[in-house]
Amino acid sequence: MTRYAIVVAVGVALVLSAAFARDRDEEGRETVEARKLVLGLVKAVEDGKDDKALAAKAEAIRKKDVDLNQLMKVYKRRGKGGLGYGDKPDPKSGLEAKIIALQRTERGPSKETLRKEKKDLIRLANVNVAMAEIARPHSDAYTNRKKEWDRWLDEQKAAAKDLIAAVEQEDGKAVAKAAKDLLAACTECHSIGQKGR
Repeated sequence: MTRYAIVVAVGVALVLSAAFARDRDEEGRETVEARKLVLGLVKAVEDGKDDKALAAKAEAIRKKDVDLNQLMKVYKRRGKGGLGYGDKPDPKSGLEAKIIALQRTERGPSKETLRKEKKDLIRLANVNVAMAEIARPHSDAYTNRKKEWDRWLDEQKAAAKDLIAAVEQEDGKAVAKAAKDLLAACTECHSIGQKGR
């Protein structure tokens, strides 16, 4: 009887671990697919595509029926499925965490830091431009306040473009302000998205 109980317990454990592994793999695939879609639009932003072309690409992403929350994971820390920050991101780095860090002090990053991180900061800003476009066609799933949703997404894009200009001018104070504006636009949009209709 004891031997039978052990065999059953081991069998149940193996079945459960296989099920959990399958769920993790599926979630991993969804995250990887969502990240590819976002990066495709980021590339279009970096290539200088106009708003009309970006909107068309964002609409194509929406038609793939990928949940906006899955797409938004790019902001999370690298170890949690996000893009991370930098060319070779540390698992603890994340875009949202970097935006928060940039706006913590009024003076912002030093000129030396801005020179060193220029490419990565501009990439962060371009991700925000892309995500504003990606979020736009999803408003109907999150709120009936489309006018406000669109305004906050416009503010997100404007703040991202201000961030690029501030980085190129090596103006730490302007970087901090742009990051603060970016964070405010994101927070406002999330507030109506969380409350729903």
